[in-house]
Amino acid sequence: MKTILVLAAYLLARGTCACVPDFADKILSDPLILQHPAVIAAFKQVQQNLSSLYIDTTRDGLSFAVVHASSPEPAYTFNNGTLKFNETDLGPAGANEVTSDSIFRLISVSKNVAMASALVIENQLRRNSSSSSSLLTIDTPVRQLLPSFALPENDWNNGGSEITLRMLASHTAGIPRESYSTGFNMILSTGKADAPTIGSAWAGESAQNVIDGIATRNLMFAPGQRAAYSNAGLGLLGAAVAAYYNNVTSSSLTWSELATQELLLSLNMTHSFFGTIPQDHHPDVGIPGGDNWADLIIGEGYDPAAGMWSSANDLASYLYNLWLTPEPTLITLFQRRQVMKPSVILPDGKQQSGPGWEIEILSLPTSENASLAEESKKTYSIFGKSGDGGGWHSWIDNIPNLGYGIIVLAQQSGLAEYTGISTSMIRAAMHDILAPAFAEALSERTKERYAGFYNAGEDTGLITDQVGAALSNSSSTYADLVVQDQILYLRSLIVNGSSALEAIDRLSWTADAQPRYFSTPQGVVLEPAEGVGETNEFGPGAQVWRMIFPGLETCDWFDFDGYQDNNGWPVSKVVLLETNAGVELHYPPFDIVVSRMRIHK
Repeated sequence: MKTILVLAAYLLARGTCACVPDFADKILSDPLILQHPAVIAAFKQVQQNLSSLYIDTTRDGLSFAVVHASSPEPAYTFNNGTLKFNETDLGPAGANEVTSDSIFRLISVSKNVAMASALVIENQLRRNSSSSSSLLTIDTPVRQLLPSFALPENDWNNGGSEITLRMLASHTAGIPRESYSTGFNMILSTGKADAPTIGSAWAGESAQNVIDGIATRNLMFAPGQRAAYSNAGLGLLGAAVAAYYNNVTSSSLTWSELATQELLLSLNMTHSFFGTIPQDHHPDVGIPGGDNWADLIIGEGYDPAAGMWSSANDLASYLYNLWLTPEPTLITLFQRRQVMKPSVILPDGKQQSGPGWEIEILSLPTSENASLAEESKKTYSIFGKSGDGGGWHSWIDNIPNLGYGIIVLAQQSGLAEYTGISTSMIRAAMHDILAPAFAEALSERTKERYAGFYNAGEDTGLITDQVGAALSNSSSTYADLVVQDQILYLRSLIVNGSSALEAIDRLSWTADAQPRYFSTPQGVVLEPAEGVGETNEFGPGAQVWRMIFPGLETCDWFDFDGYQDNNGWPVSKVVLLETNAGVELHYPPFDIVVSRMRIHK
């Protein structure tokens, strides 16, 4: 085997906690995940838990849904409670009950849609531009999109001129929470910010009001320094996106008109809107009990921050088509990767803020040995957005590395003798049930699709040097793949009787040291490597895997691709190719293909 030595071998400390790689993208959207016994049992447990709330705890309206990466249709739904608390005429049975088409105010979940609108418009303008010269990206400075954007001079000169859409969407721009003032007087205790005051102020704000208000208010902190919640910042984001779109297309759309045209209608979100409630939606719109904002029409200035109405079914389409599907159409996978990550981590080390997302960390045990549960955990990021106000509570969540999301929409009953629903408590309780089940199902599907004993080796003819002459006269060529503790291992890869994993180790051996990193009793951990260039070399059904050392305390992100064969293929990567005839393992550096002959039980 000819190799190009680019990197020297390096040593990583080994610990008791194994690094657990992410599941392969194509496993995340496997529809058979939903048929796994663990997921079926989890849905049953969710049903029991949510139903129990309505025995003697709450009378709030609730619409809940689970969305999976395999379909825009909800994988599971739960609905209960009264739709319109202001109606006493019962009418036909079920006519006034919450369904998955019931429409709730999303309040601040609108901010996630505002961020998404920037991506959708960016992608649309780029597709329609012959020169692909659109300025709009999530990292574009606001001043380039909205020339009227201004700040007090000192803040402008201290980085304010470089505030980007990402910073606005992540609440890291330093923009004050609101663009208006309630006129609060501490001495007289007047002008307090209460629900009626805020509702009235939101209703009265135009996009220009937001821009003008921000221009006269000092920033709360230096741009990019830390996170602080800002409704005005999202209003500014919407104004910037609409202004740029109108400028390059000679249009005159408000942000809500633009978002409706390019996002809601494109996803067939027929039960979603901004502004005045359309007449044909009146039967589906929920009305909370007690004081509420059912009649409030939020002004254009705050529509991007809190103005959207929607249903669980529509939000399922939204979550799937933008954030879960393996092939989004309105945005690109690159755009999605760019916003599904934190912009800032708060000093408590727990809370994170990203563009349009409130991010939390979930840790799940991976060991099949219960006694090691606390020592072998994998962390997942929950990308969510919450909203509360005017009698409504909303939450959307997305765990991309588990391939599912949830929707929680609730409205208060206003009944003093019952407890109100907490969307934060519901979503936390549901993830405690769902996340371990999806992790178990994904691990099992990885095993079913890839693990097993591979042999019947053949030479692909890729290289002229035959491995038999180079390594051994034995005709034994095989590979053994297993899944243990939610990790896919390549236990062994033998080519003509010699270990290919040891051959990789030998690249760094010296007369004084012969460490074994790859040729260990555990073999190597396989981590998905999903660059399209490498994948496309093998066609549809291919999944490239990168070998990493087993038993690492921290995940290895130091590249080992510097060792390549004479055709440029990294010696630390194998390919599993699913075909109509079965599964093949390709290892180009040794010019061999082995086929799966037996699946491990």
